Amino acid sequence: MRKNNSSIFLIGLFFLLLSFLLSLLLGSVGIKPTSLFLSLIRGEKTTETNIFMYSRLPRTLASLSSGFALALSGAMLQKVLGNRLAAPGIIGVNSGAGLMVVVAFVLGAVSPWTVSISAFVGALVSSLFVVILSRKIRAGRSTLLLAGVSLNYIFGALSDVLCTLYPKETAMSGDFKVGGFSSVSMPRLLPAVLLIALSSMVAFSFSKDLEVLSLGDDEASALGMNTKRMRLVFIVLSSILAGAAVSFSGLMGFVGLLIPNGVKWVTKGDGSYYLSLSALFGAAFVTICDTLSRLVFSPYEVPVGVILALIGGPVFLFMVVRGKR
Repeated sequence: MRKNNSSIFLIGLFFLLLSFLLSLLLGSVGIKPTSLFLSLIRGEKTTETNIFMYSRLPRTLASLSSGFALALSGAMLQKVLGNRLAAPGIIGVNSGAGLMVVVAFVLGAVSPWTVSISAFVGALVSSLFVVILSRKIRAGRSTLLLAGVSLNYIFGALSDVLCTLYPKETAMSGDFKVGGFSSVSMPRLLPAVLLIALSSMVAFSFSKDLEVLSLGDDEASALGMNTKRMRLVFIVLSSILAGAAVSFSGLMGFVGLLIPNGVKWVTKGDGSYYLSLSALFGAAFVTICDTLSRLVFSPYEVPVGVILALIGGPVFLFMVVRGKR
């Protein structure tokens, strides 16, 4: 088992490196690695170096960070809620973050830190709502899923109302709702990446507690765990990760659903290994999809959120049908 786990981890690292290099070099304008390297060494400002520094590098880092955060958030939510269909984009976490970002736009608070914090608050509120609802009414998996879908519609409708009432202030929200990285810059990316890095380190340090919590409240309590407190910790961490990713990537769905389930399908590893693989493959998956979004209809560009929806929608439907059976 350990040998198999190591092989899968190495495969994940390979795909991560491959997606990183392809994202940097491929697009409507190709970049030659040799000429780019020489230009950077000499300090020359050429067309290639400008494209690399101000477009490709921020975009690649954004896609890696977004995939990493959303997949890790989905992995924790599935463990905490005991539902393989739980994910930030399914149970209303992403849409809650998106609503608060639109509110920040309306209020004129568009600094990178403000947008990141607003997204986190929205994600946290929607996450806690779903958890409290499930506990109060002892909701089953189907009920929990439907409640999250309802939240998606409610938050989406509220966002649309604000965009209609304040079109100038929310002019950026069109691209935001589709999801993509075409307008990402380093100043906008930095605060979110710091939040993702800090929350990820905390999440990995509590990976053993996550496995105990996933056994169920009765067994976890018998082992001496304060289940309410630890569940709140993981909900907050998941909200920070999802909110930070949404703040610069927009409303991208299915990453937190597909990747953790794919990891469970190929390996039985638990704890930090499960979280690590989810984050690793999530980063590679989103980066590859973003590269495809630039190449498939070049010189036109399809938002990466559309690519993810085309892939994730059928897979999600398959999982629902399979679970029903």
